[in-house]
Amino acid sequence: MSIKNRAEKPGSPRPDWAPPLGLLILLLLLLALAGAGCGRGPGKGPGTAVTVETLLREMVDLEGLAARPAPFFKQAQASSYDRESHRGGDSWFANRDAGQYVRTETTGEGRREHVLADLAGPGAVSRFWSANPGRTNVVRFYFDGEAEPRLALPLADLFKGLAAPFGPDFSYVSGTGGNLYFPLPYARSLKITAEETDTPLRLYYEIGYRTYDPGARVATFDPRDAAVWEKTAALVAARLARPEAARPASGGRGAASGWLAATLVVEPGATAALPRIEGQKAVYEWSVRVLGAGQGREEGDPGRASDAYRSLVLEVLFDGERSIETPLGDFFGSGPGVNPYESLFFTVDVTGRMTSRLVMPFRESMDLRLTNAGRAACTVEIMMRLGPRRFADGDYHLRAQWRTRTRHSWPPFDTNLLDTTGEGKVVGTVYEIANDGLIWWGEGDQKVSIDGEPFPSTFGTGTEDDYGYAYGDNRPFVRPYHAQTRVDGPASGGHISLNRWYVLDALPYRAALRFDQEIWHWMPCRPTWGHIIYWYARPGSPGPAPVDRETLAPVDLGRRGDMLEPIEGEALRFAASGGRAGKERLANCSGAEHLAWSGARTGDRLTVTFTVLKAGRYAVELNLCKSPDYGRFALYVNGRPAGTGPVDCWSKTLDWTRPALGVFDLKEGDNTLEMRALAPNPAAKAANRLGLDYIFLKKGDTILISEFLNRK
Repeated sequence: MSIKNRAEKPGSPRPDWAPPLGLLILLLLLLALAGAGCGRGPGKGPGTAVTVETLLREMVDLEGLAARPAPFFKQAQASSYDRESHRGGDSWFANRDAGQYVRTETTGEGRREHVLADLAGPGAVSRFWSANPGRTNVVRFYFDGEAEPRLALPLADLFKGLAAPFGPDFSYVSGTGGNLYFPLPYARSLKITAEETDTPLRLYYEIGYRTYDPGARVATFDPRDAAVWEKTAALVAARLARPEAARPASGGRGAASGWLAATLVVEPGATAALPRIEGQKAVYEWSVRVLGAGQGREEGDPGRASDAYRSLVLEVLFDGERSIETPLGDFFGSGPGVNPYESLFFTVDVTGRMTSRLVMPFRESMDLRLTNAGRAACTVEIMMRLGPRRFADGDYHLRAQWRTRTRHSWPPFDTNLLDTTGEGKVVGTVYEIANDGLIWWGEGDQKVSIDGEPFPSTFGTGTEDDYGYAYGDNRPFVRPYHAQTRVDGPASGGHISLNRWYVLDALPYRAALRFDQEIWHWMPCRPTWGHIIYWYARPGSPGPAPVDRETLAPVDLGRRGDMLEPIEGEALRFAASGGRAGKERLANCSGAEHLAWSGARTGDRLTVTFTVLKAGRYAVELNLCKSPDYGRFALYVNGRPAGTGPVDCWSKTLDWTRPALGVFDLKEGDNTLEMRALAPNPAAKAANRLGLDYIFLKKGDTILISEFLNRK
């Protein structure tokens, strides 16, 4: 998805920008969509039938998110989460999240079908995700108790935009995860099955669905009705493909809109504010830019974007109520620093301008202020598109809060994103991690409990699954409802930032909502997690938690450009003078495998050969397994002893050590790492094993991650 930059004049009443002809045509198409009933018009009430067409319109109805659903519904999820979680205790963090089904049925034709979801209506499926859809496995959708499926297609095709009526704007693979965002309403019931063919089907899946209040009228999905809603689907697809260009031409509900522009200078320790905006209005779009903040990602420099956008704390009050409190840049899903991307709600461009299309209505007033918790003055440009808007009884204020946490990654734990009361709906999250290791960090599940339910009705299968990708893909991606905007590397290390929008799958609540994010990291380390959650709430309900100013500074994880991708131990050539060596699977390792050496006696040697593409000085670090039967070893690089001295790999339980061996002159081509077995720790079992996960190189004489952490 391309980024559109706009030239704007500070202080002018509107942007100095004129859309090209193609965008004007797109705007006219969107006006036609609005005229057809897209939005909270008078024709959308509790008695209106829910159809594929009305649900398609909801997918781009940003204004409708700011109001109570009509008809009201409960959002939940059917997924392959580990059913052991019901036991509580340590089982609460069980992680066998594949091949878990409602039940398995054998049809009269002898087909073996796993039931992924068995849903009672009236309702609608809002999202379908899978990590490993099989090419030979057929997925079937049985509506309203029918014996024959209305849809039957290869499971893999469901996520490739190849199967009508799901085009590539609604059905796609992103970061190796299959995603379907197309509404499937049902009046009475829907059963979804996946056929098992010649091999066992251990499917990962998440299916989001709505259940409407009794009495809601829902027209069941029928692929033969595609001609009825194909024009609406095309207009929605255009809006999803070009979210910024296709913004509403008016201020919503037919009202005219205008632009407000201001420049705030915020001194260190001071607060600057916009003049209060009064009257029944809404903000339909607004943007900020910190002047002079570069794109550099090195932490600690107050002139860098990563510090400037993080040190400014954004606070917004609607009708006198604290509603938003987050770091400025993080609010736009770009944290830390400037990470250009464009999704349905946010645009961040290369100049540092960050734009939000989250609709923000209020009845009487709006106050916006910025507090500078940093060490340098910041000049901030703000532009805001406002319009008159009636604030009705069922309307909500936008809320957003940021929380951060630094602690040891083991054992797994839950961190709370939101625990609130009153009435409202969750519409989005941002997930940030400063990962001080290189190993995958995102096995944790989302757990959402609504209105006091004893067990979460949304229970995920892994962090990346909710964010629309799979298997810890370490590449950036952008889709209308989800994005990975920053991923530093190498491997799964560094700063990572994700965001996710719940639109058709928004999470309404009548009395209370609790949203927990499970933290499940494969490696013992000490990361920092940050989260933003966005929700709309009825006036008078609790506001956001305050930002802890002491935790704002981005974690410095070193210059990532100097860090090479880890060299996997199991892929190296090796020679052992005694014992047995070879590749073994271990899920906690990089790539879930390591080079294991067992049966070594004192004096035996294991020598591995690793390749360097360019000669030079490199700091060398290892990742080694620790366990009750692991031994002590002396380490040598190209025959030179490591500065660490002997390394003891014994531990009462499974653990890891990352010895920094020192700085070495490595030659282009083959180099050697030698590990000599020493007398084991007296507490160790007789095996005297060793497990090499990876070799990690960093160019130059600078320190490695583990050394930096030890100095902190």
